[in-house]
Amino acid sequence: MKSIKLKRNHVVFFLGLFLSTLSYAQKTYLKITKSDKANDYEMYPPGTKFELKNKHGYILFKNSDEPGIIEIEEDYTLYVYPSWKDDADVFKLTEGKVEKILTSNYSKTELKNHSVKSNGVSAIYTVSDSRQREGKKNLEFKLNNGITFKYEDGKYRAYLNEEENYLNIESKYLIESELGTLKLSFNASTGVVWWVFESVED
Repeated sequence: MKSIKLKRNHVVFFLGLFLSTLSYAQKTYLKITKSDKANDYEMYPPGTKFELKNKHGYILFKNSDEPGIIEIEEDYTLYVYPSWKDDADVFKLTEGKVEKILTSNYSKTELKNHSVKSNGVSAIYTVSDSRQREGKKNLEFKLNNGITFKYEDGKYRAYLNEEENYLNIESKYLIESELGTLKLSFNASTGVVWWVFESVED
């Protein structure tokens, strides 16, 4: 891990150089901490394109497989381009930090149950081999607040509590509900799962 201090822009930049063992997918996800307040952050799945620009319009940080962090100490603008929408999410930042974090789930998963948490909401999910599509994976993903997402042989659906209570899914995969928003990424070739839940009160 090495540290580079840009005195003119008062930016402290720490970049870890890691050899990529998986060439097919980006291994870092984006986390934007907007202030020192609790839960004042946003996260985006691996592969999300972004650009952090200073007040002169120069790009100082962008998406890649290499983990890193920039601490914000003056005016910056962050442009994030989610896969589920046509326009960018724009953040005007004067404090906080922008991070590319290695996702711990970038490993091959076989018929295994996982239990993880995001913003106080826990999930249990199972990745299994598809019986109809050779070399592909299926996913059953359940949050403890009643939201369920299922991916089976290329088809997917989401519902709240009961299967007839369908939830709308945008792109791959943004799921809106009265409880909040589930942002989920699933690679059917590798079984890699990434997710974050943003509750309404957040």
